Amino acid sequence: MRLVNYLSVTGLSAGIALFAIPSNAQNVSIPDLFPTGVDDFGVLLGDGIADPNYNILETTSSGIVVNQANIPSVWFPNNSNSRWIWETATGQPTGVTRTFRTTFDLTGFDPNTASISGEWAVDNQGLDILINGISTGQTSSGFGNLDSFSINEGFVSGLNTLDFIARDFGVISGFRVDSISGNAELITEPEPVPEPSSLLGLVVGLLGTASLKRTSEK
Repeated sequence: MRLVNYLSVTGLSAGIALFAIPSNAQNVSIPDLFPTGVDDFGVLLGDGIADPNYNILETTSSGIVVNQANIPSVWFPNNSNSRWIWETATGQPTGVTRTFRTTFDLTGFDPNTASISGEWAVDNQGLDILINGISTGQTSSGFGNLDSFSINEGFVSGLNTLDFIARDFGVISGFRVDSISGNAELITEPEPVPEPSSLLGLVVGLLGTASLKRTSEK
C-alpha cells in the first residue's frame, strides 16, 4: 500500500512538472501609434508641415498641420500632445468628407490580445473609426471637446490600418487625435516538451526510487 501511494503522489508531481508549462507572454506597447501633428519621435510639428503619420485616402496626400492663426477659438486648443490637421494649412476645403489613415505593425505580436484607446475631435463630425476596414461604430461629437475611443478586436498579424472618417459642414475644417496608445502580447516560443525517451527514463527512475523507499521501510 505504501508503495502504491508513493508512486501515485510522485507520479502526480512529475506530471505537473512536465505538463504545467508556465506562460511567458509579455504585454507591451504597440509601436508607431502617434497623435496628430507630431513627427515620428512624437515632437510637435510646425504650422503647415505634413504629418508623416496620417494620410488622407481621398487625396492620397499627408494631413497638414493647420496654422495656429486659422484655428477658431471654439476648437479644443492645441497642446503639448497634438495639433489639428487637415488637407491644407488653412483648414480648406470645407463641406467634404475625409478619411485619415494611420498604420501600425503587429508582426511578432498576438493580434487577438491587442487593444487601442485614445481621444479624437473633428470639425464638424467624426462619422466612424475603422480597424482594417471594419467599422467600430465610434463617433466624435465635434470640435469643442475630445471624445474617447477604444478598440479591442479586428486586429491582424502584420500591417494594420486605422481610419478616422471626418465630415465638415463649412467655414473651416479640422481633424485631431490628441492621444492614442495600445498594448498586445508578444508571441513567444513554447517551452520544450520532453521526448518519449526522457519520459521512459523518468518512469524507470521513479520505480527505482520507490523500490529504495520500500526497502528502507522494512
